[in-house]
Amino acid sequence: MKLQIIFDKERIDNRFESGWGIAYLLEDTLLDTGEKFDYLSKNLEIFCISLNTIKNVVISHNHWNHRSGLWELLKLKKDLKIYGCSDFFQEFKDKLNPANFIEITNFNQISKDIYSTGPFKTLYKADPVLEQALIVKTKKGISIISACSHMSLIELINRAKFLFANEKINFLIGGLHLIDTDNRLTEYVVKEVKNMGVLNVAAGHCSGYEAVKLFKALYGENLIELKSGMVLEL
Repeated sequence: MKLQIIFDKERIDNRFESGWGIAYLLEDTLLDTGEKFDYLSKNLEIFCISLNTIKNVVISHNHWNHRSGLWELLKLKKDLKIYGCSDFFQEFKDKLNPANFIEITNFNQISKDIYSTGPFKTLYKADPVLEQALIVKTKKGISIISACSHMSLIELINRAKFLFANEKINFLIGGLHLIDTDNRLTEYVVKEVKNMGVLNVAAGHCSGYEAVKLFKALYGENLIELKSGMVLEL
């Protein structure tokens, strides 16, 4: 299965927009919509991806840079299924057609071989946040795809291992949220990810330069730095 990096903080070349958010496409399912619809739309066009191919949008959590492209997308694609946690902004819920919105309360299948982890309760700068991630099952094992990982990578990986107990973890992908973590804790988490059996890491968005450096030292060629315009084979 292909994972297309529609939007992230860096880009493979100047044709693509980049910024502080994410949008990743897996088959018919889009994880987050980035910080601005114009950026999302432009990058989809460069990829030659029609909006008609997108059936599901998973909003990882309620931060502006992960959902700001949603409204314009909905205007153009009114039959989208939107998967969000229970704290999805009420103003969004009020405007959405009830048929559009699926509230995620537990582990849930989104599309063929694509699953939501269910919500994690976490904090961001003392504010409560619910966040979900995706798990993708392929012949190589499972790939965990996270937007921001506020829940902590260790907690996220443990849930994936519980849900798919007999599967290898081929990839840990996305915003790994070690950008504000002190160096000692970052080093511990990076080593623990390796110890937990994750074979490959693809780091983007809020992962942090120190974490990427440590992952690179530990994983070598099995560490990928995500950029708008990239395609990964899971």
